[in-house]
Amino acid sequence: MNGKSANVVAKWLVVGAVGCSLAIVGTAPAIAAQTPTHPPKMTASILWNDILAHHITYIQDGHGGPIIYDFQDPNCPYCHVMYKEEATFIREGKLTVRYVPVAFLTPQSPAEAAAWLQSPNPLAALQHFEKIVGPALRRGSYRHLPKAKPTAKTTKELTRNLGLMSALGFEGTPAILYRVKSGELGRIPGLIAQKQLGELLPHLQQS
Repeated sequence: MNGKSANVVAKWLVVGAVGCSLAIVGTAPAIAAQTPTHPPKMTASILWNDILAHHITYIQDGHGGPIIYDFQDPNCPYCHVMYKEEATFIREGKLTVRYVPVAFLTPQSPAEAAAWLQSPNPLAALQHFEKIVGPALRRGSYRHLPKAKPTAKTTKELTRNLGLMSALGFEGTPAILYRVKSGELGRIPGLIAQKQLGELLPHLQQS
């Protein structure tokens, strides 16, 4: 991202989004700038195709079906359940999930998220983590979970991801953002059942 692009993104996120409500399905999307010095009105298309696709850090799992964004903290037990619910549809080629790491729930979260992002294969690191995190969460012991010292780059990425999550109106994880066929955006704050997710899929935009 060049300096000019980064500056525009920062203005959108800090000025245009914070404190505003992201459009839910059935509501006109409006994350808007209010003065001439701010970027143009943030539309659902700009947010989905530019900011989310190119200016946040995510780990993609799947290459078929519609795309959703899922903000996850490594130490969120509900994120672990949501991951398992999504995995079925991913394996069937019915869903693509872009996992957006954030790290705020526990002191261990930044190091664990860094283990994902700084791995040579972030998706494999995430998948391995999800296989072993269940018992650790039940025990309340995180000693054996993969960790890495966050680099300056990783810290910046995690901070930007968390800032966007907050700007979108989410207060916790999992936090899912999707786009329906009409182009409007929808949010799911928290865990939903696999059946509910399956019922949503036919209504989602394919890219």
